[in-house]
Amino acid sequence: MRAALSVPLLVILGCTACGTTTTSDARPSELTPSAETTRIPVGSVAPRTPGAQSVPSAVAPLSSAENPRPDGAPFTGPAAVGTEWLREWCALDWHEPMNANLDRAARYQTTAAAKADRRTGDNEDTYRSVREQQLSSGCDEVTAAASPEAPQSADVAYLVLSARRVNSAAGKAFETEQVRSVRRVLRQADGRWLVDTQVEAG
Repeated sequence: MRAALSVPLLVILGCTACGTTTTSDARPSELTPSAETTRIPVGSVAPRTPGAQSVPSAVAPLSSAENPRPDGAPFTGPAAVGTEWLREWCALDWHEPMNANLDRAARYQTTAAAKADRRTGDNEDTYRSVREQQLSSGCDEVTAAASPEAPQSADVAYLVLSARRVNSAAGKAFETEQVRSVRRVLRQADGRWLVDTQVEAG
C-alpha cells in the first residue's frame, strides 16, 4: 500500500461510486474524523449524505461478497428490487474485475439506467488505485422508502434508497458512510419491476 493513502483514496472513492460523500482523510491506520467532502466508490450514481465517520478498531469490515437471492423474488415490487439493486451496487471488492458491482446491479435495472451508471463508473486509472490500495466496501442496513416529494402510481414508484457502508483497505476497516440514492422504479410489460435512472431530490 502506498504510504500516502489519503490522496489516491479520495480520488478513487470519487469515481468508484459516483456520488457526493463525506469521508475521512486519515490513513486507515490513523482514524480521525474529517468534514472533507468527496465522492464514493465504484460506479455509483448515488448522492451520499454527509456524515462519514472513522471506524472504531473493534468494527470489522463487512463482507463484500455477492449474496444470491431467489430468482424472480426481487422483481415483484419496487422496494424489493430497489434494495437488491443497492446491495449489489454498494458492495465493492478489489479482487473483482473493474466495475463488477455495476455488472451485478444491472440485473435489477432498466437498460437506460445501467448505461447511465456505467458512464460514471471506474476507468483504468481509478481501478488501478483500487487494486494498489486493496480497497473494498461492504454494506448493510439497506432500506427503501417511498419519496414524499414524488407521486406514486401502479406502474411507477420513486424510492429513497439508503445503506450503511464500511470501507476497508488491505482488510482493515477505516471508515463508515451512509449512501443514499433517489431512484425511479418502473413496472415492465412482463410485470417485473426494474430500477430506473437517478432522480434529482428536492
